[in-house]
Amino acid sequence: METLAPQAPWAMRLITDRLPVGPPSYVAVELDAVTQTARYTDAAGQVVEMGRHGTSRTTGTASVSGGGDGQQPQPQTQDDHTTDYASD
Repeated sequence: METLAPQAPWAMRLITDRLPVGPPSYVAVELDAVTQTARYTDAAGQVVEMGRHGTSRTTGTASVSGGGDGQQPQPQTQDDHTTDYASD
């Protein structure tokens, strides 16, 4: 009887990194006492801009559901939600 070497499950072998992984662009994080926000600094003590994050907005969508043959369409009803991301 032959013993096979263990392998990761099939689907797990297909996964790859989506973005290259590298060291962070900052060395330290401190709290700014005035603005109460994080301040990221590099090795030289210079402030590093970390960019902005998006804000999610959820909106409802409506559709008209029809009745049976020969009947008028039913009133619009909210039947789904869409999440949209926008930059600040």
